[in-house]
Amino acid sequence: MLTLILLAQDQTLLQGVMESLLYSVIGIILAVVAFKVVDWITPGDLSSQISKEGNVAVAVLLGFLVLGICIIIAAALN
Repeated sequence: MLTLILLAQDQTLLQGVMESLLYSVIGIILAVVAFKVVDWITPGDLSSQISKEGNVAVAVLLGFLVLGICIIIAAALN
């Protein structure tokens, strides 16, 4: 009897972990797509502005933008 209860709990735990991983992957993909869309609609190459020119203002702006998008995605997935 105890074995069946532990097996059921393990299966529920495994299902929860798998769902969390799936939602994480979906969220990361959507965040990357959102970043690429913003990079596409703004003038200039934002990635090179951050990496080559060291533009901190663009990095902070994009960081907050991606954070906001991730909060929206997390709320939509729950």
